[in-house]
Amino acid sequence: MTAADPLRQALAEEIPAATVLDTAAALRLTGGTAVVVLDAWTLGAAEELSRHALAHPVTLVPVRGDGALTVVGPVLRPGARGCLACAEYRRLATIGGRVPWHSPGLRLEGRPSPAFTDAVGVLAASLQDGEGAVVHVVHNGRGTWSTHRFEPVGGCAVCLPLPPDGAEVAEAAFGPAARRAPRPPGDPVSLREPNSLTDVAGLREVLFDERFGPVHQILRTEESVHSLTSAYVTYGRHMRDGGYGRSIDFESSERVALFEGAERLASMSPTGHRTVLRAPYAELGPERAVDPVRLGLPDPAHHGHRASATVPYTPDLELDWVHGWSLTRDRTTAVPEHVAYWDPSPGRPRVVYESSSGCGLGNSPAEAALYGLFEVAERDAFLMAWYARTSLRRVAVPAEDAEVAHLVDRAALAGYRVALFDATNDFQVPSVIAVALRRGEPATAPQAFVAAGSHHHPRTAIRSALAEVVTNVVNAVHRHRAEPEMFDRRRLLPMLDHPELVTTLADHVAVNALPEARPRLDFLDPDGPETDWRDIWPAASAAHPVPEVTALLEQTVNRLAGLGLEVVAVPLSESVVRDRLGLHTAKVVVPGSLPMTFGHVNRRTLGLDRLLDVPFRLGRVERRALHDELALHPHPFP
Repeated sequence: MTAADPLRQALAEEIPAATVLDTAAALRLTGGTAVVVLDAWTLGAAEELSRHALAHPVTLVPVRGDGALTVVGPVLRPGARGCLACAEYRRLATIGGRVPWHSPGLRLEGRPSPAFTDAVGVLAASLQDGEGAVVHVVHNGRGTWSTHRFEPVGGCAVCLPLPPDGAEVAEAAFGPAARRAPRPPGDPVSLREPNSLTDVAGLREVLFDERFGPVHQILRTEESVHSLTSAYVTYGRHMRDGGYGRSIDFESSERVALFEGAERLASMSPTGHRTVLRAPYAELGPERAVDPVRLGLPDPAHHGHRASATVPYTPDLELDWVHGWSLTRDRTTAVPEHVAYWDPSPGRPRVVYESSSGCGLGNSPAEAALYGLFEVAERDAFLMAWYARTSLRRVAVPAEDAEVAHLVDRAALAGYRVALFDATNDFQVPSVIAVALRRGEPATAPQAFVAAGSHHHPRTAIRSALAEVVTNVVNAVHRHRAEPEMFDRRRLLPMLDHPELVTTLADHVAVNALPEARPRLDFLDPDGPETDWRDIWPAASAAHPVPEVTALLEQTVNRLAGLGLEVVAVPLSESVVRDRLGLHTAKVVVPGSLPMTFGHVNRRTLGLDRLLDVPFRLGRVERRALHDELALHPHPFP
């Protein structure tokens, strides 16, 4: 830079007490205030500058370019929470997988338009005395600017490093002292505890920013069965993912979507504590860790398949582990990191494919664990009925429930008949399967959609299953138009005879919607006699107090212990979401239960004896089946 540089002159005029420096000079500064102009820079340089500012009594205001953008801030000083390093990693990750946002060597550059140099100077000056991590973004091509306040959600290696994971973390969340702590009474139907911090405005303030995330986009869909809102979370990938909310109005659905987005953020990879335990199971043993064999391993026949996400397991294989709390044995126990989180540690070996199944968000660790356990029960009940092809009792559609009636009517308008089935098994958590079957022409339309719901209150389980299946029915038309190749019969038909071709969640749904796949649902009779839900679950309709969340969790854990099933809860909470919103995340693992997987070669049914035993014990099949006798078609779970 030269003395005649318009940007440098503007910055010097607006901040006369500060020196205007380049990166190299700023790294030599050991005291005072400076504006740092980064014309051409890398993410590694941003990290170096941030570390320098945190370690010295300096105040640095970084100004840098990235193509058409000029980005100003955040202010770097000792004790700052939110630095240049995490700001840029998050800004670039929010763009998606189009840039190598995780690469320290990524080079960026740009200068503001001469028309905006004075504005950049004013914006830089405005940051000096502010608190928190504030960033201004000037778009030189559009002539606009925006202000963003962010926190290092999920930690930052520079300004907010994650503390190490340990047994004490799990005990603090789920140990006896935590469970004895008094909690406010929850809603008698949803069981949710009150939380004044989590209205839509509160959730948006903490979670939403279009430039920095962690939720970077909120979309409304008016063509769905309900008011449907999607809250997309920053992952730094080509594929979008996040939370989805369905409700009778958009404010309610956005709240649910943001809740689910926060859960997805915490359950993808460690955002609260840093994984430090790495060892083979043979070294840890059953007193310290869950045996991976108890989780159900993939069929060895598929090892090495191009669609397989796993490596063969041996007790001597070194794995990453995180600490959970065995609610059954009331002590800490470790589980593989890739079981607790659904996308951790790229490049590290995985012995099972794991999804977000079993993750729960709540206003307390116990509430989060209870909802995670409901999800485990739902998937276990669904997969048990599907793989064992057990006939199920048909549940009458609750005529007194206006929301349920609306959902059934919407399905009928789309040409589908909905039937409900009681899939509750020995978990004794009310579980409902909803099936939407096509009526009439055209025969080429998707023929069937399936979904499930599980909850302490059967009405909530029924609503959940119906909302899921009818949403899929109504959205099918739009998805077929947007992604015709996904539903191309020429692509799907080979999957009927070669299930290993089913590799994604969308494949699971699409192949089972083919007319040729409809016989797979013949074990469910949509014309069978109906039973009122109050007759199936009489206790739910009785006028007695609903147990407090922690008490209900313990009752369910004790019931499963009687079946020989252990319940392990792993705390996943992200610190900003926990501290500012009072929301906790947990992953519940029940070794021996049937886990939800996607991609047929990742299926986990071998070694899980309850798949063979429970249908017989419940009287749903005439004899105990052998594993080789099961109809292991790819499931249709959405």
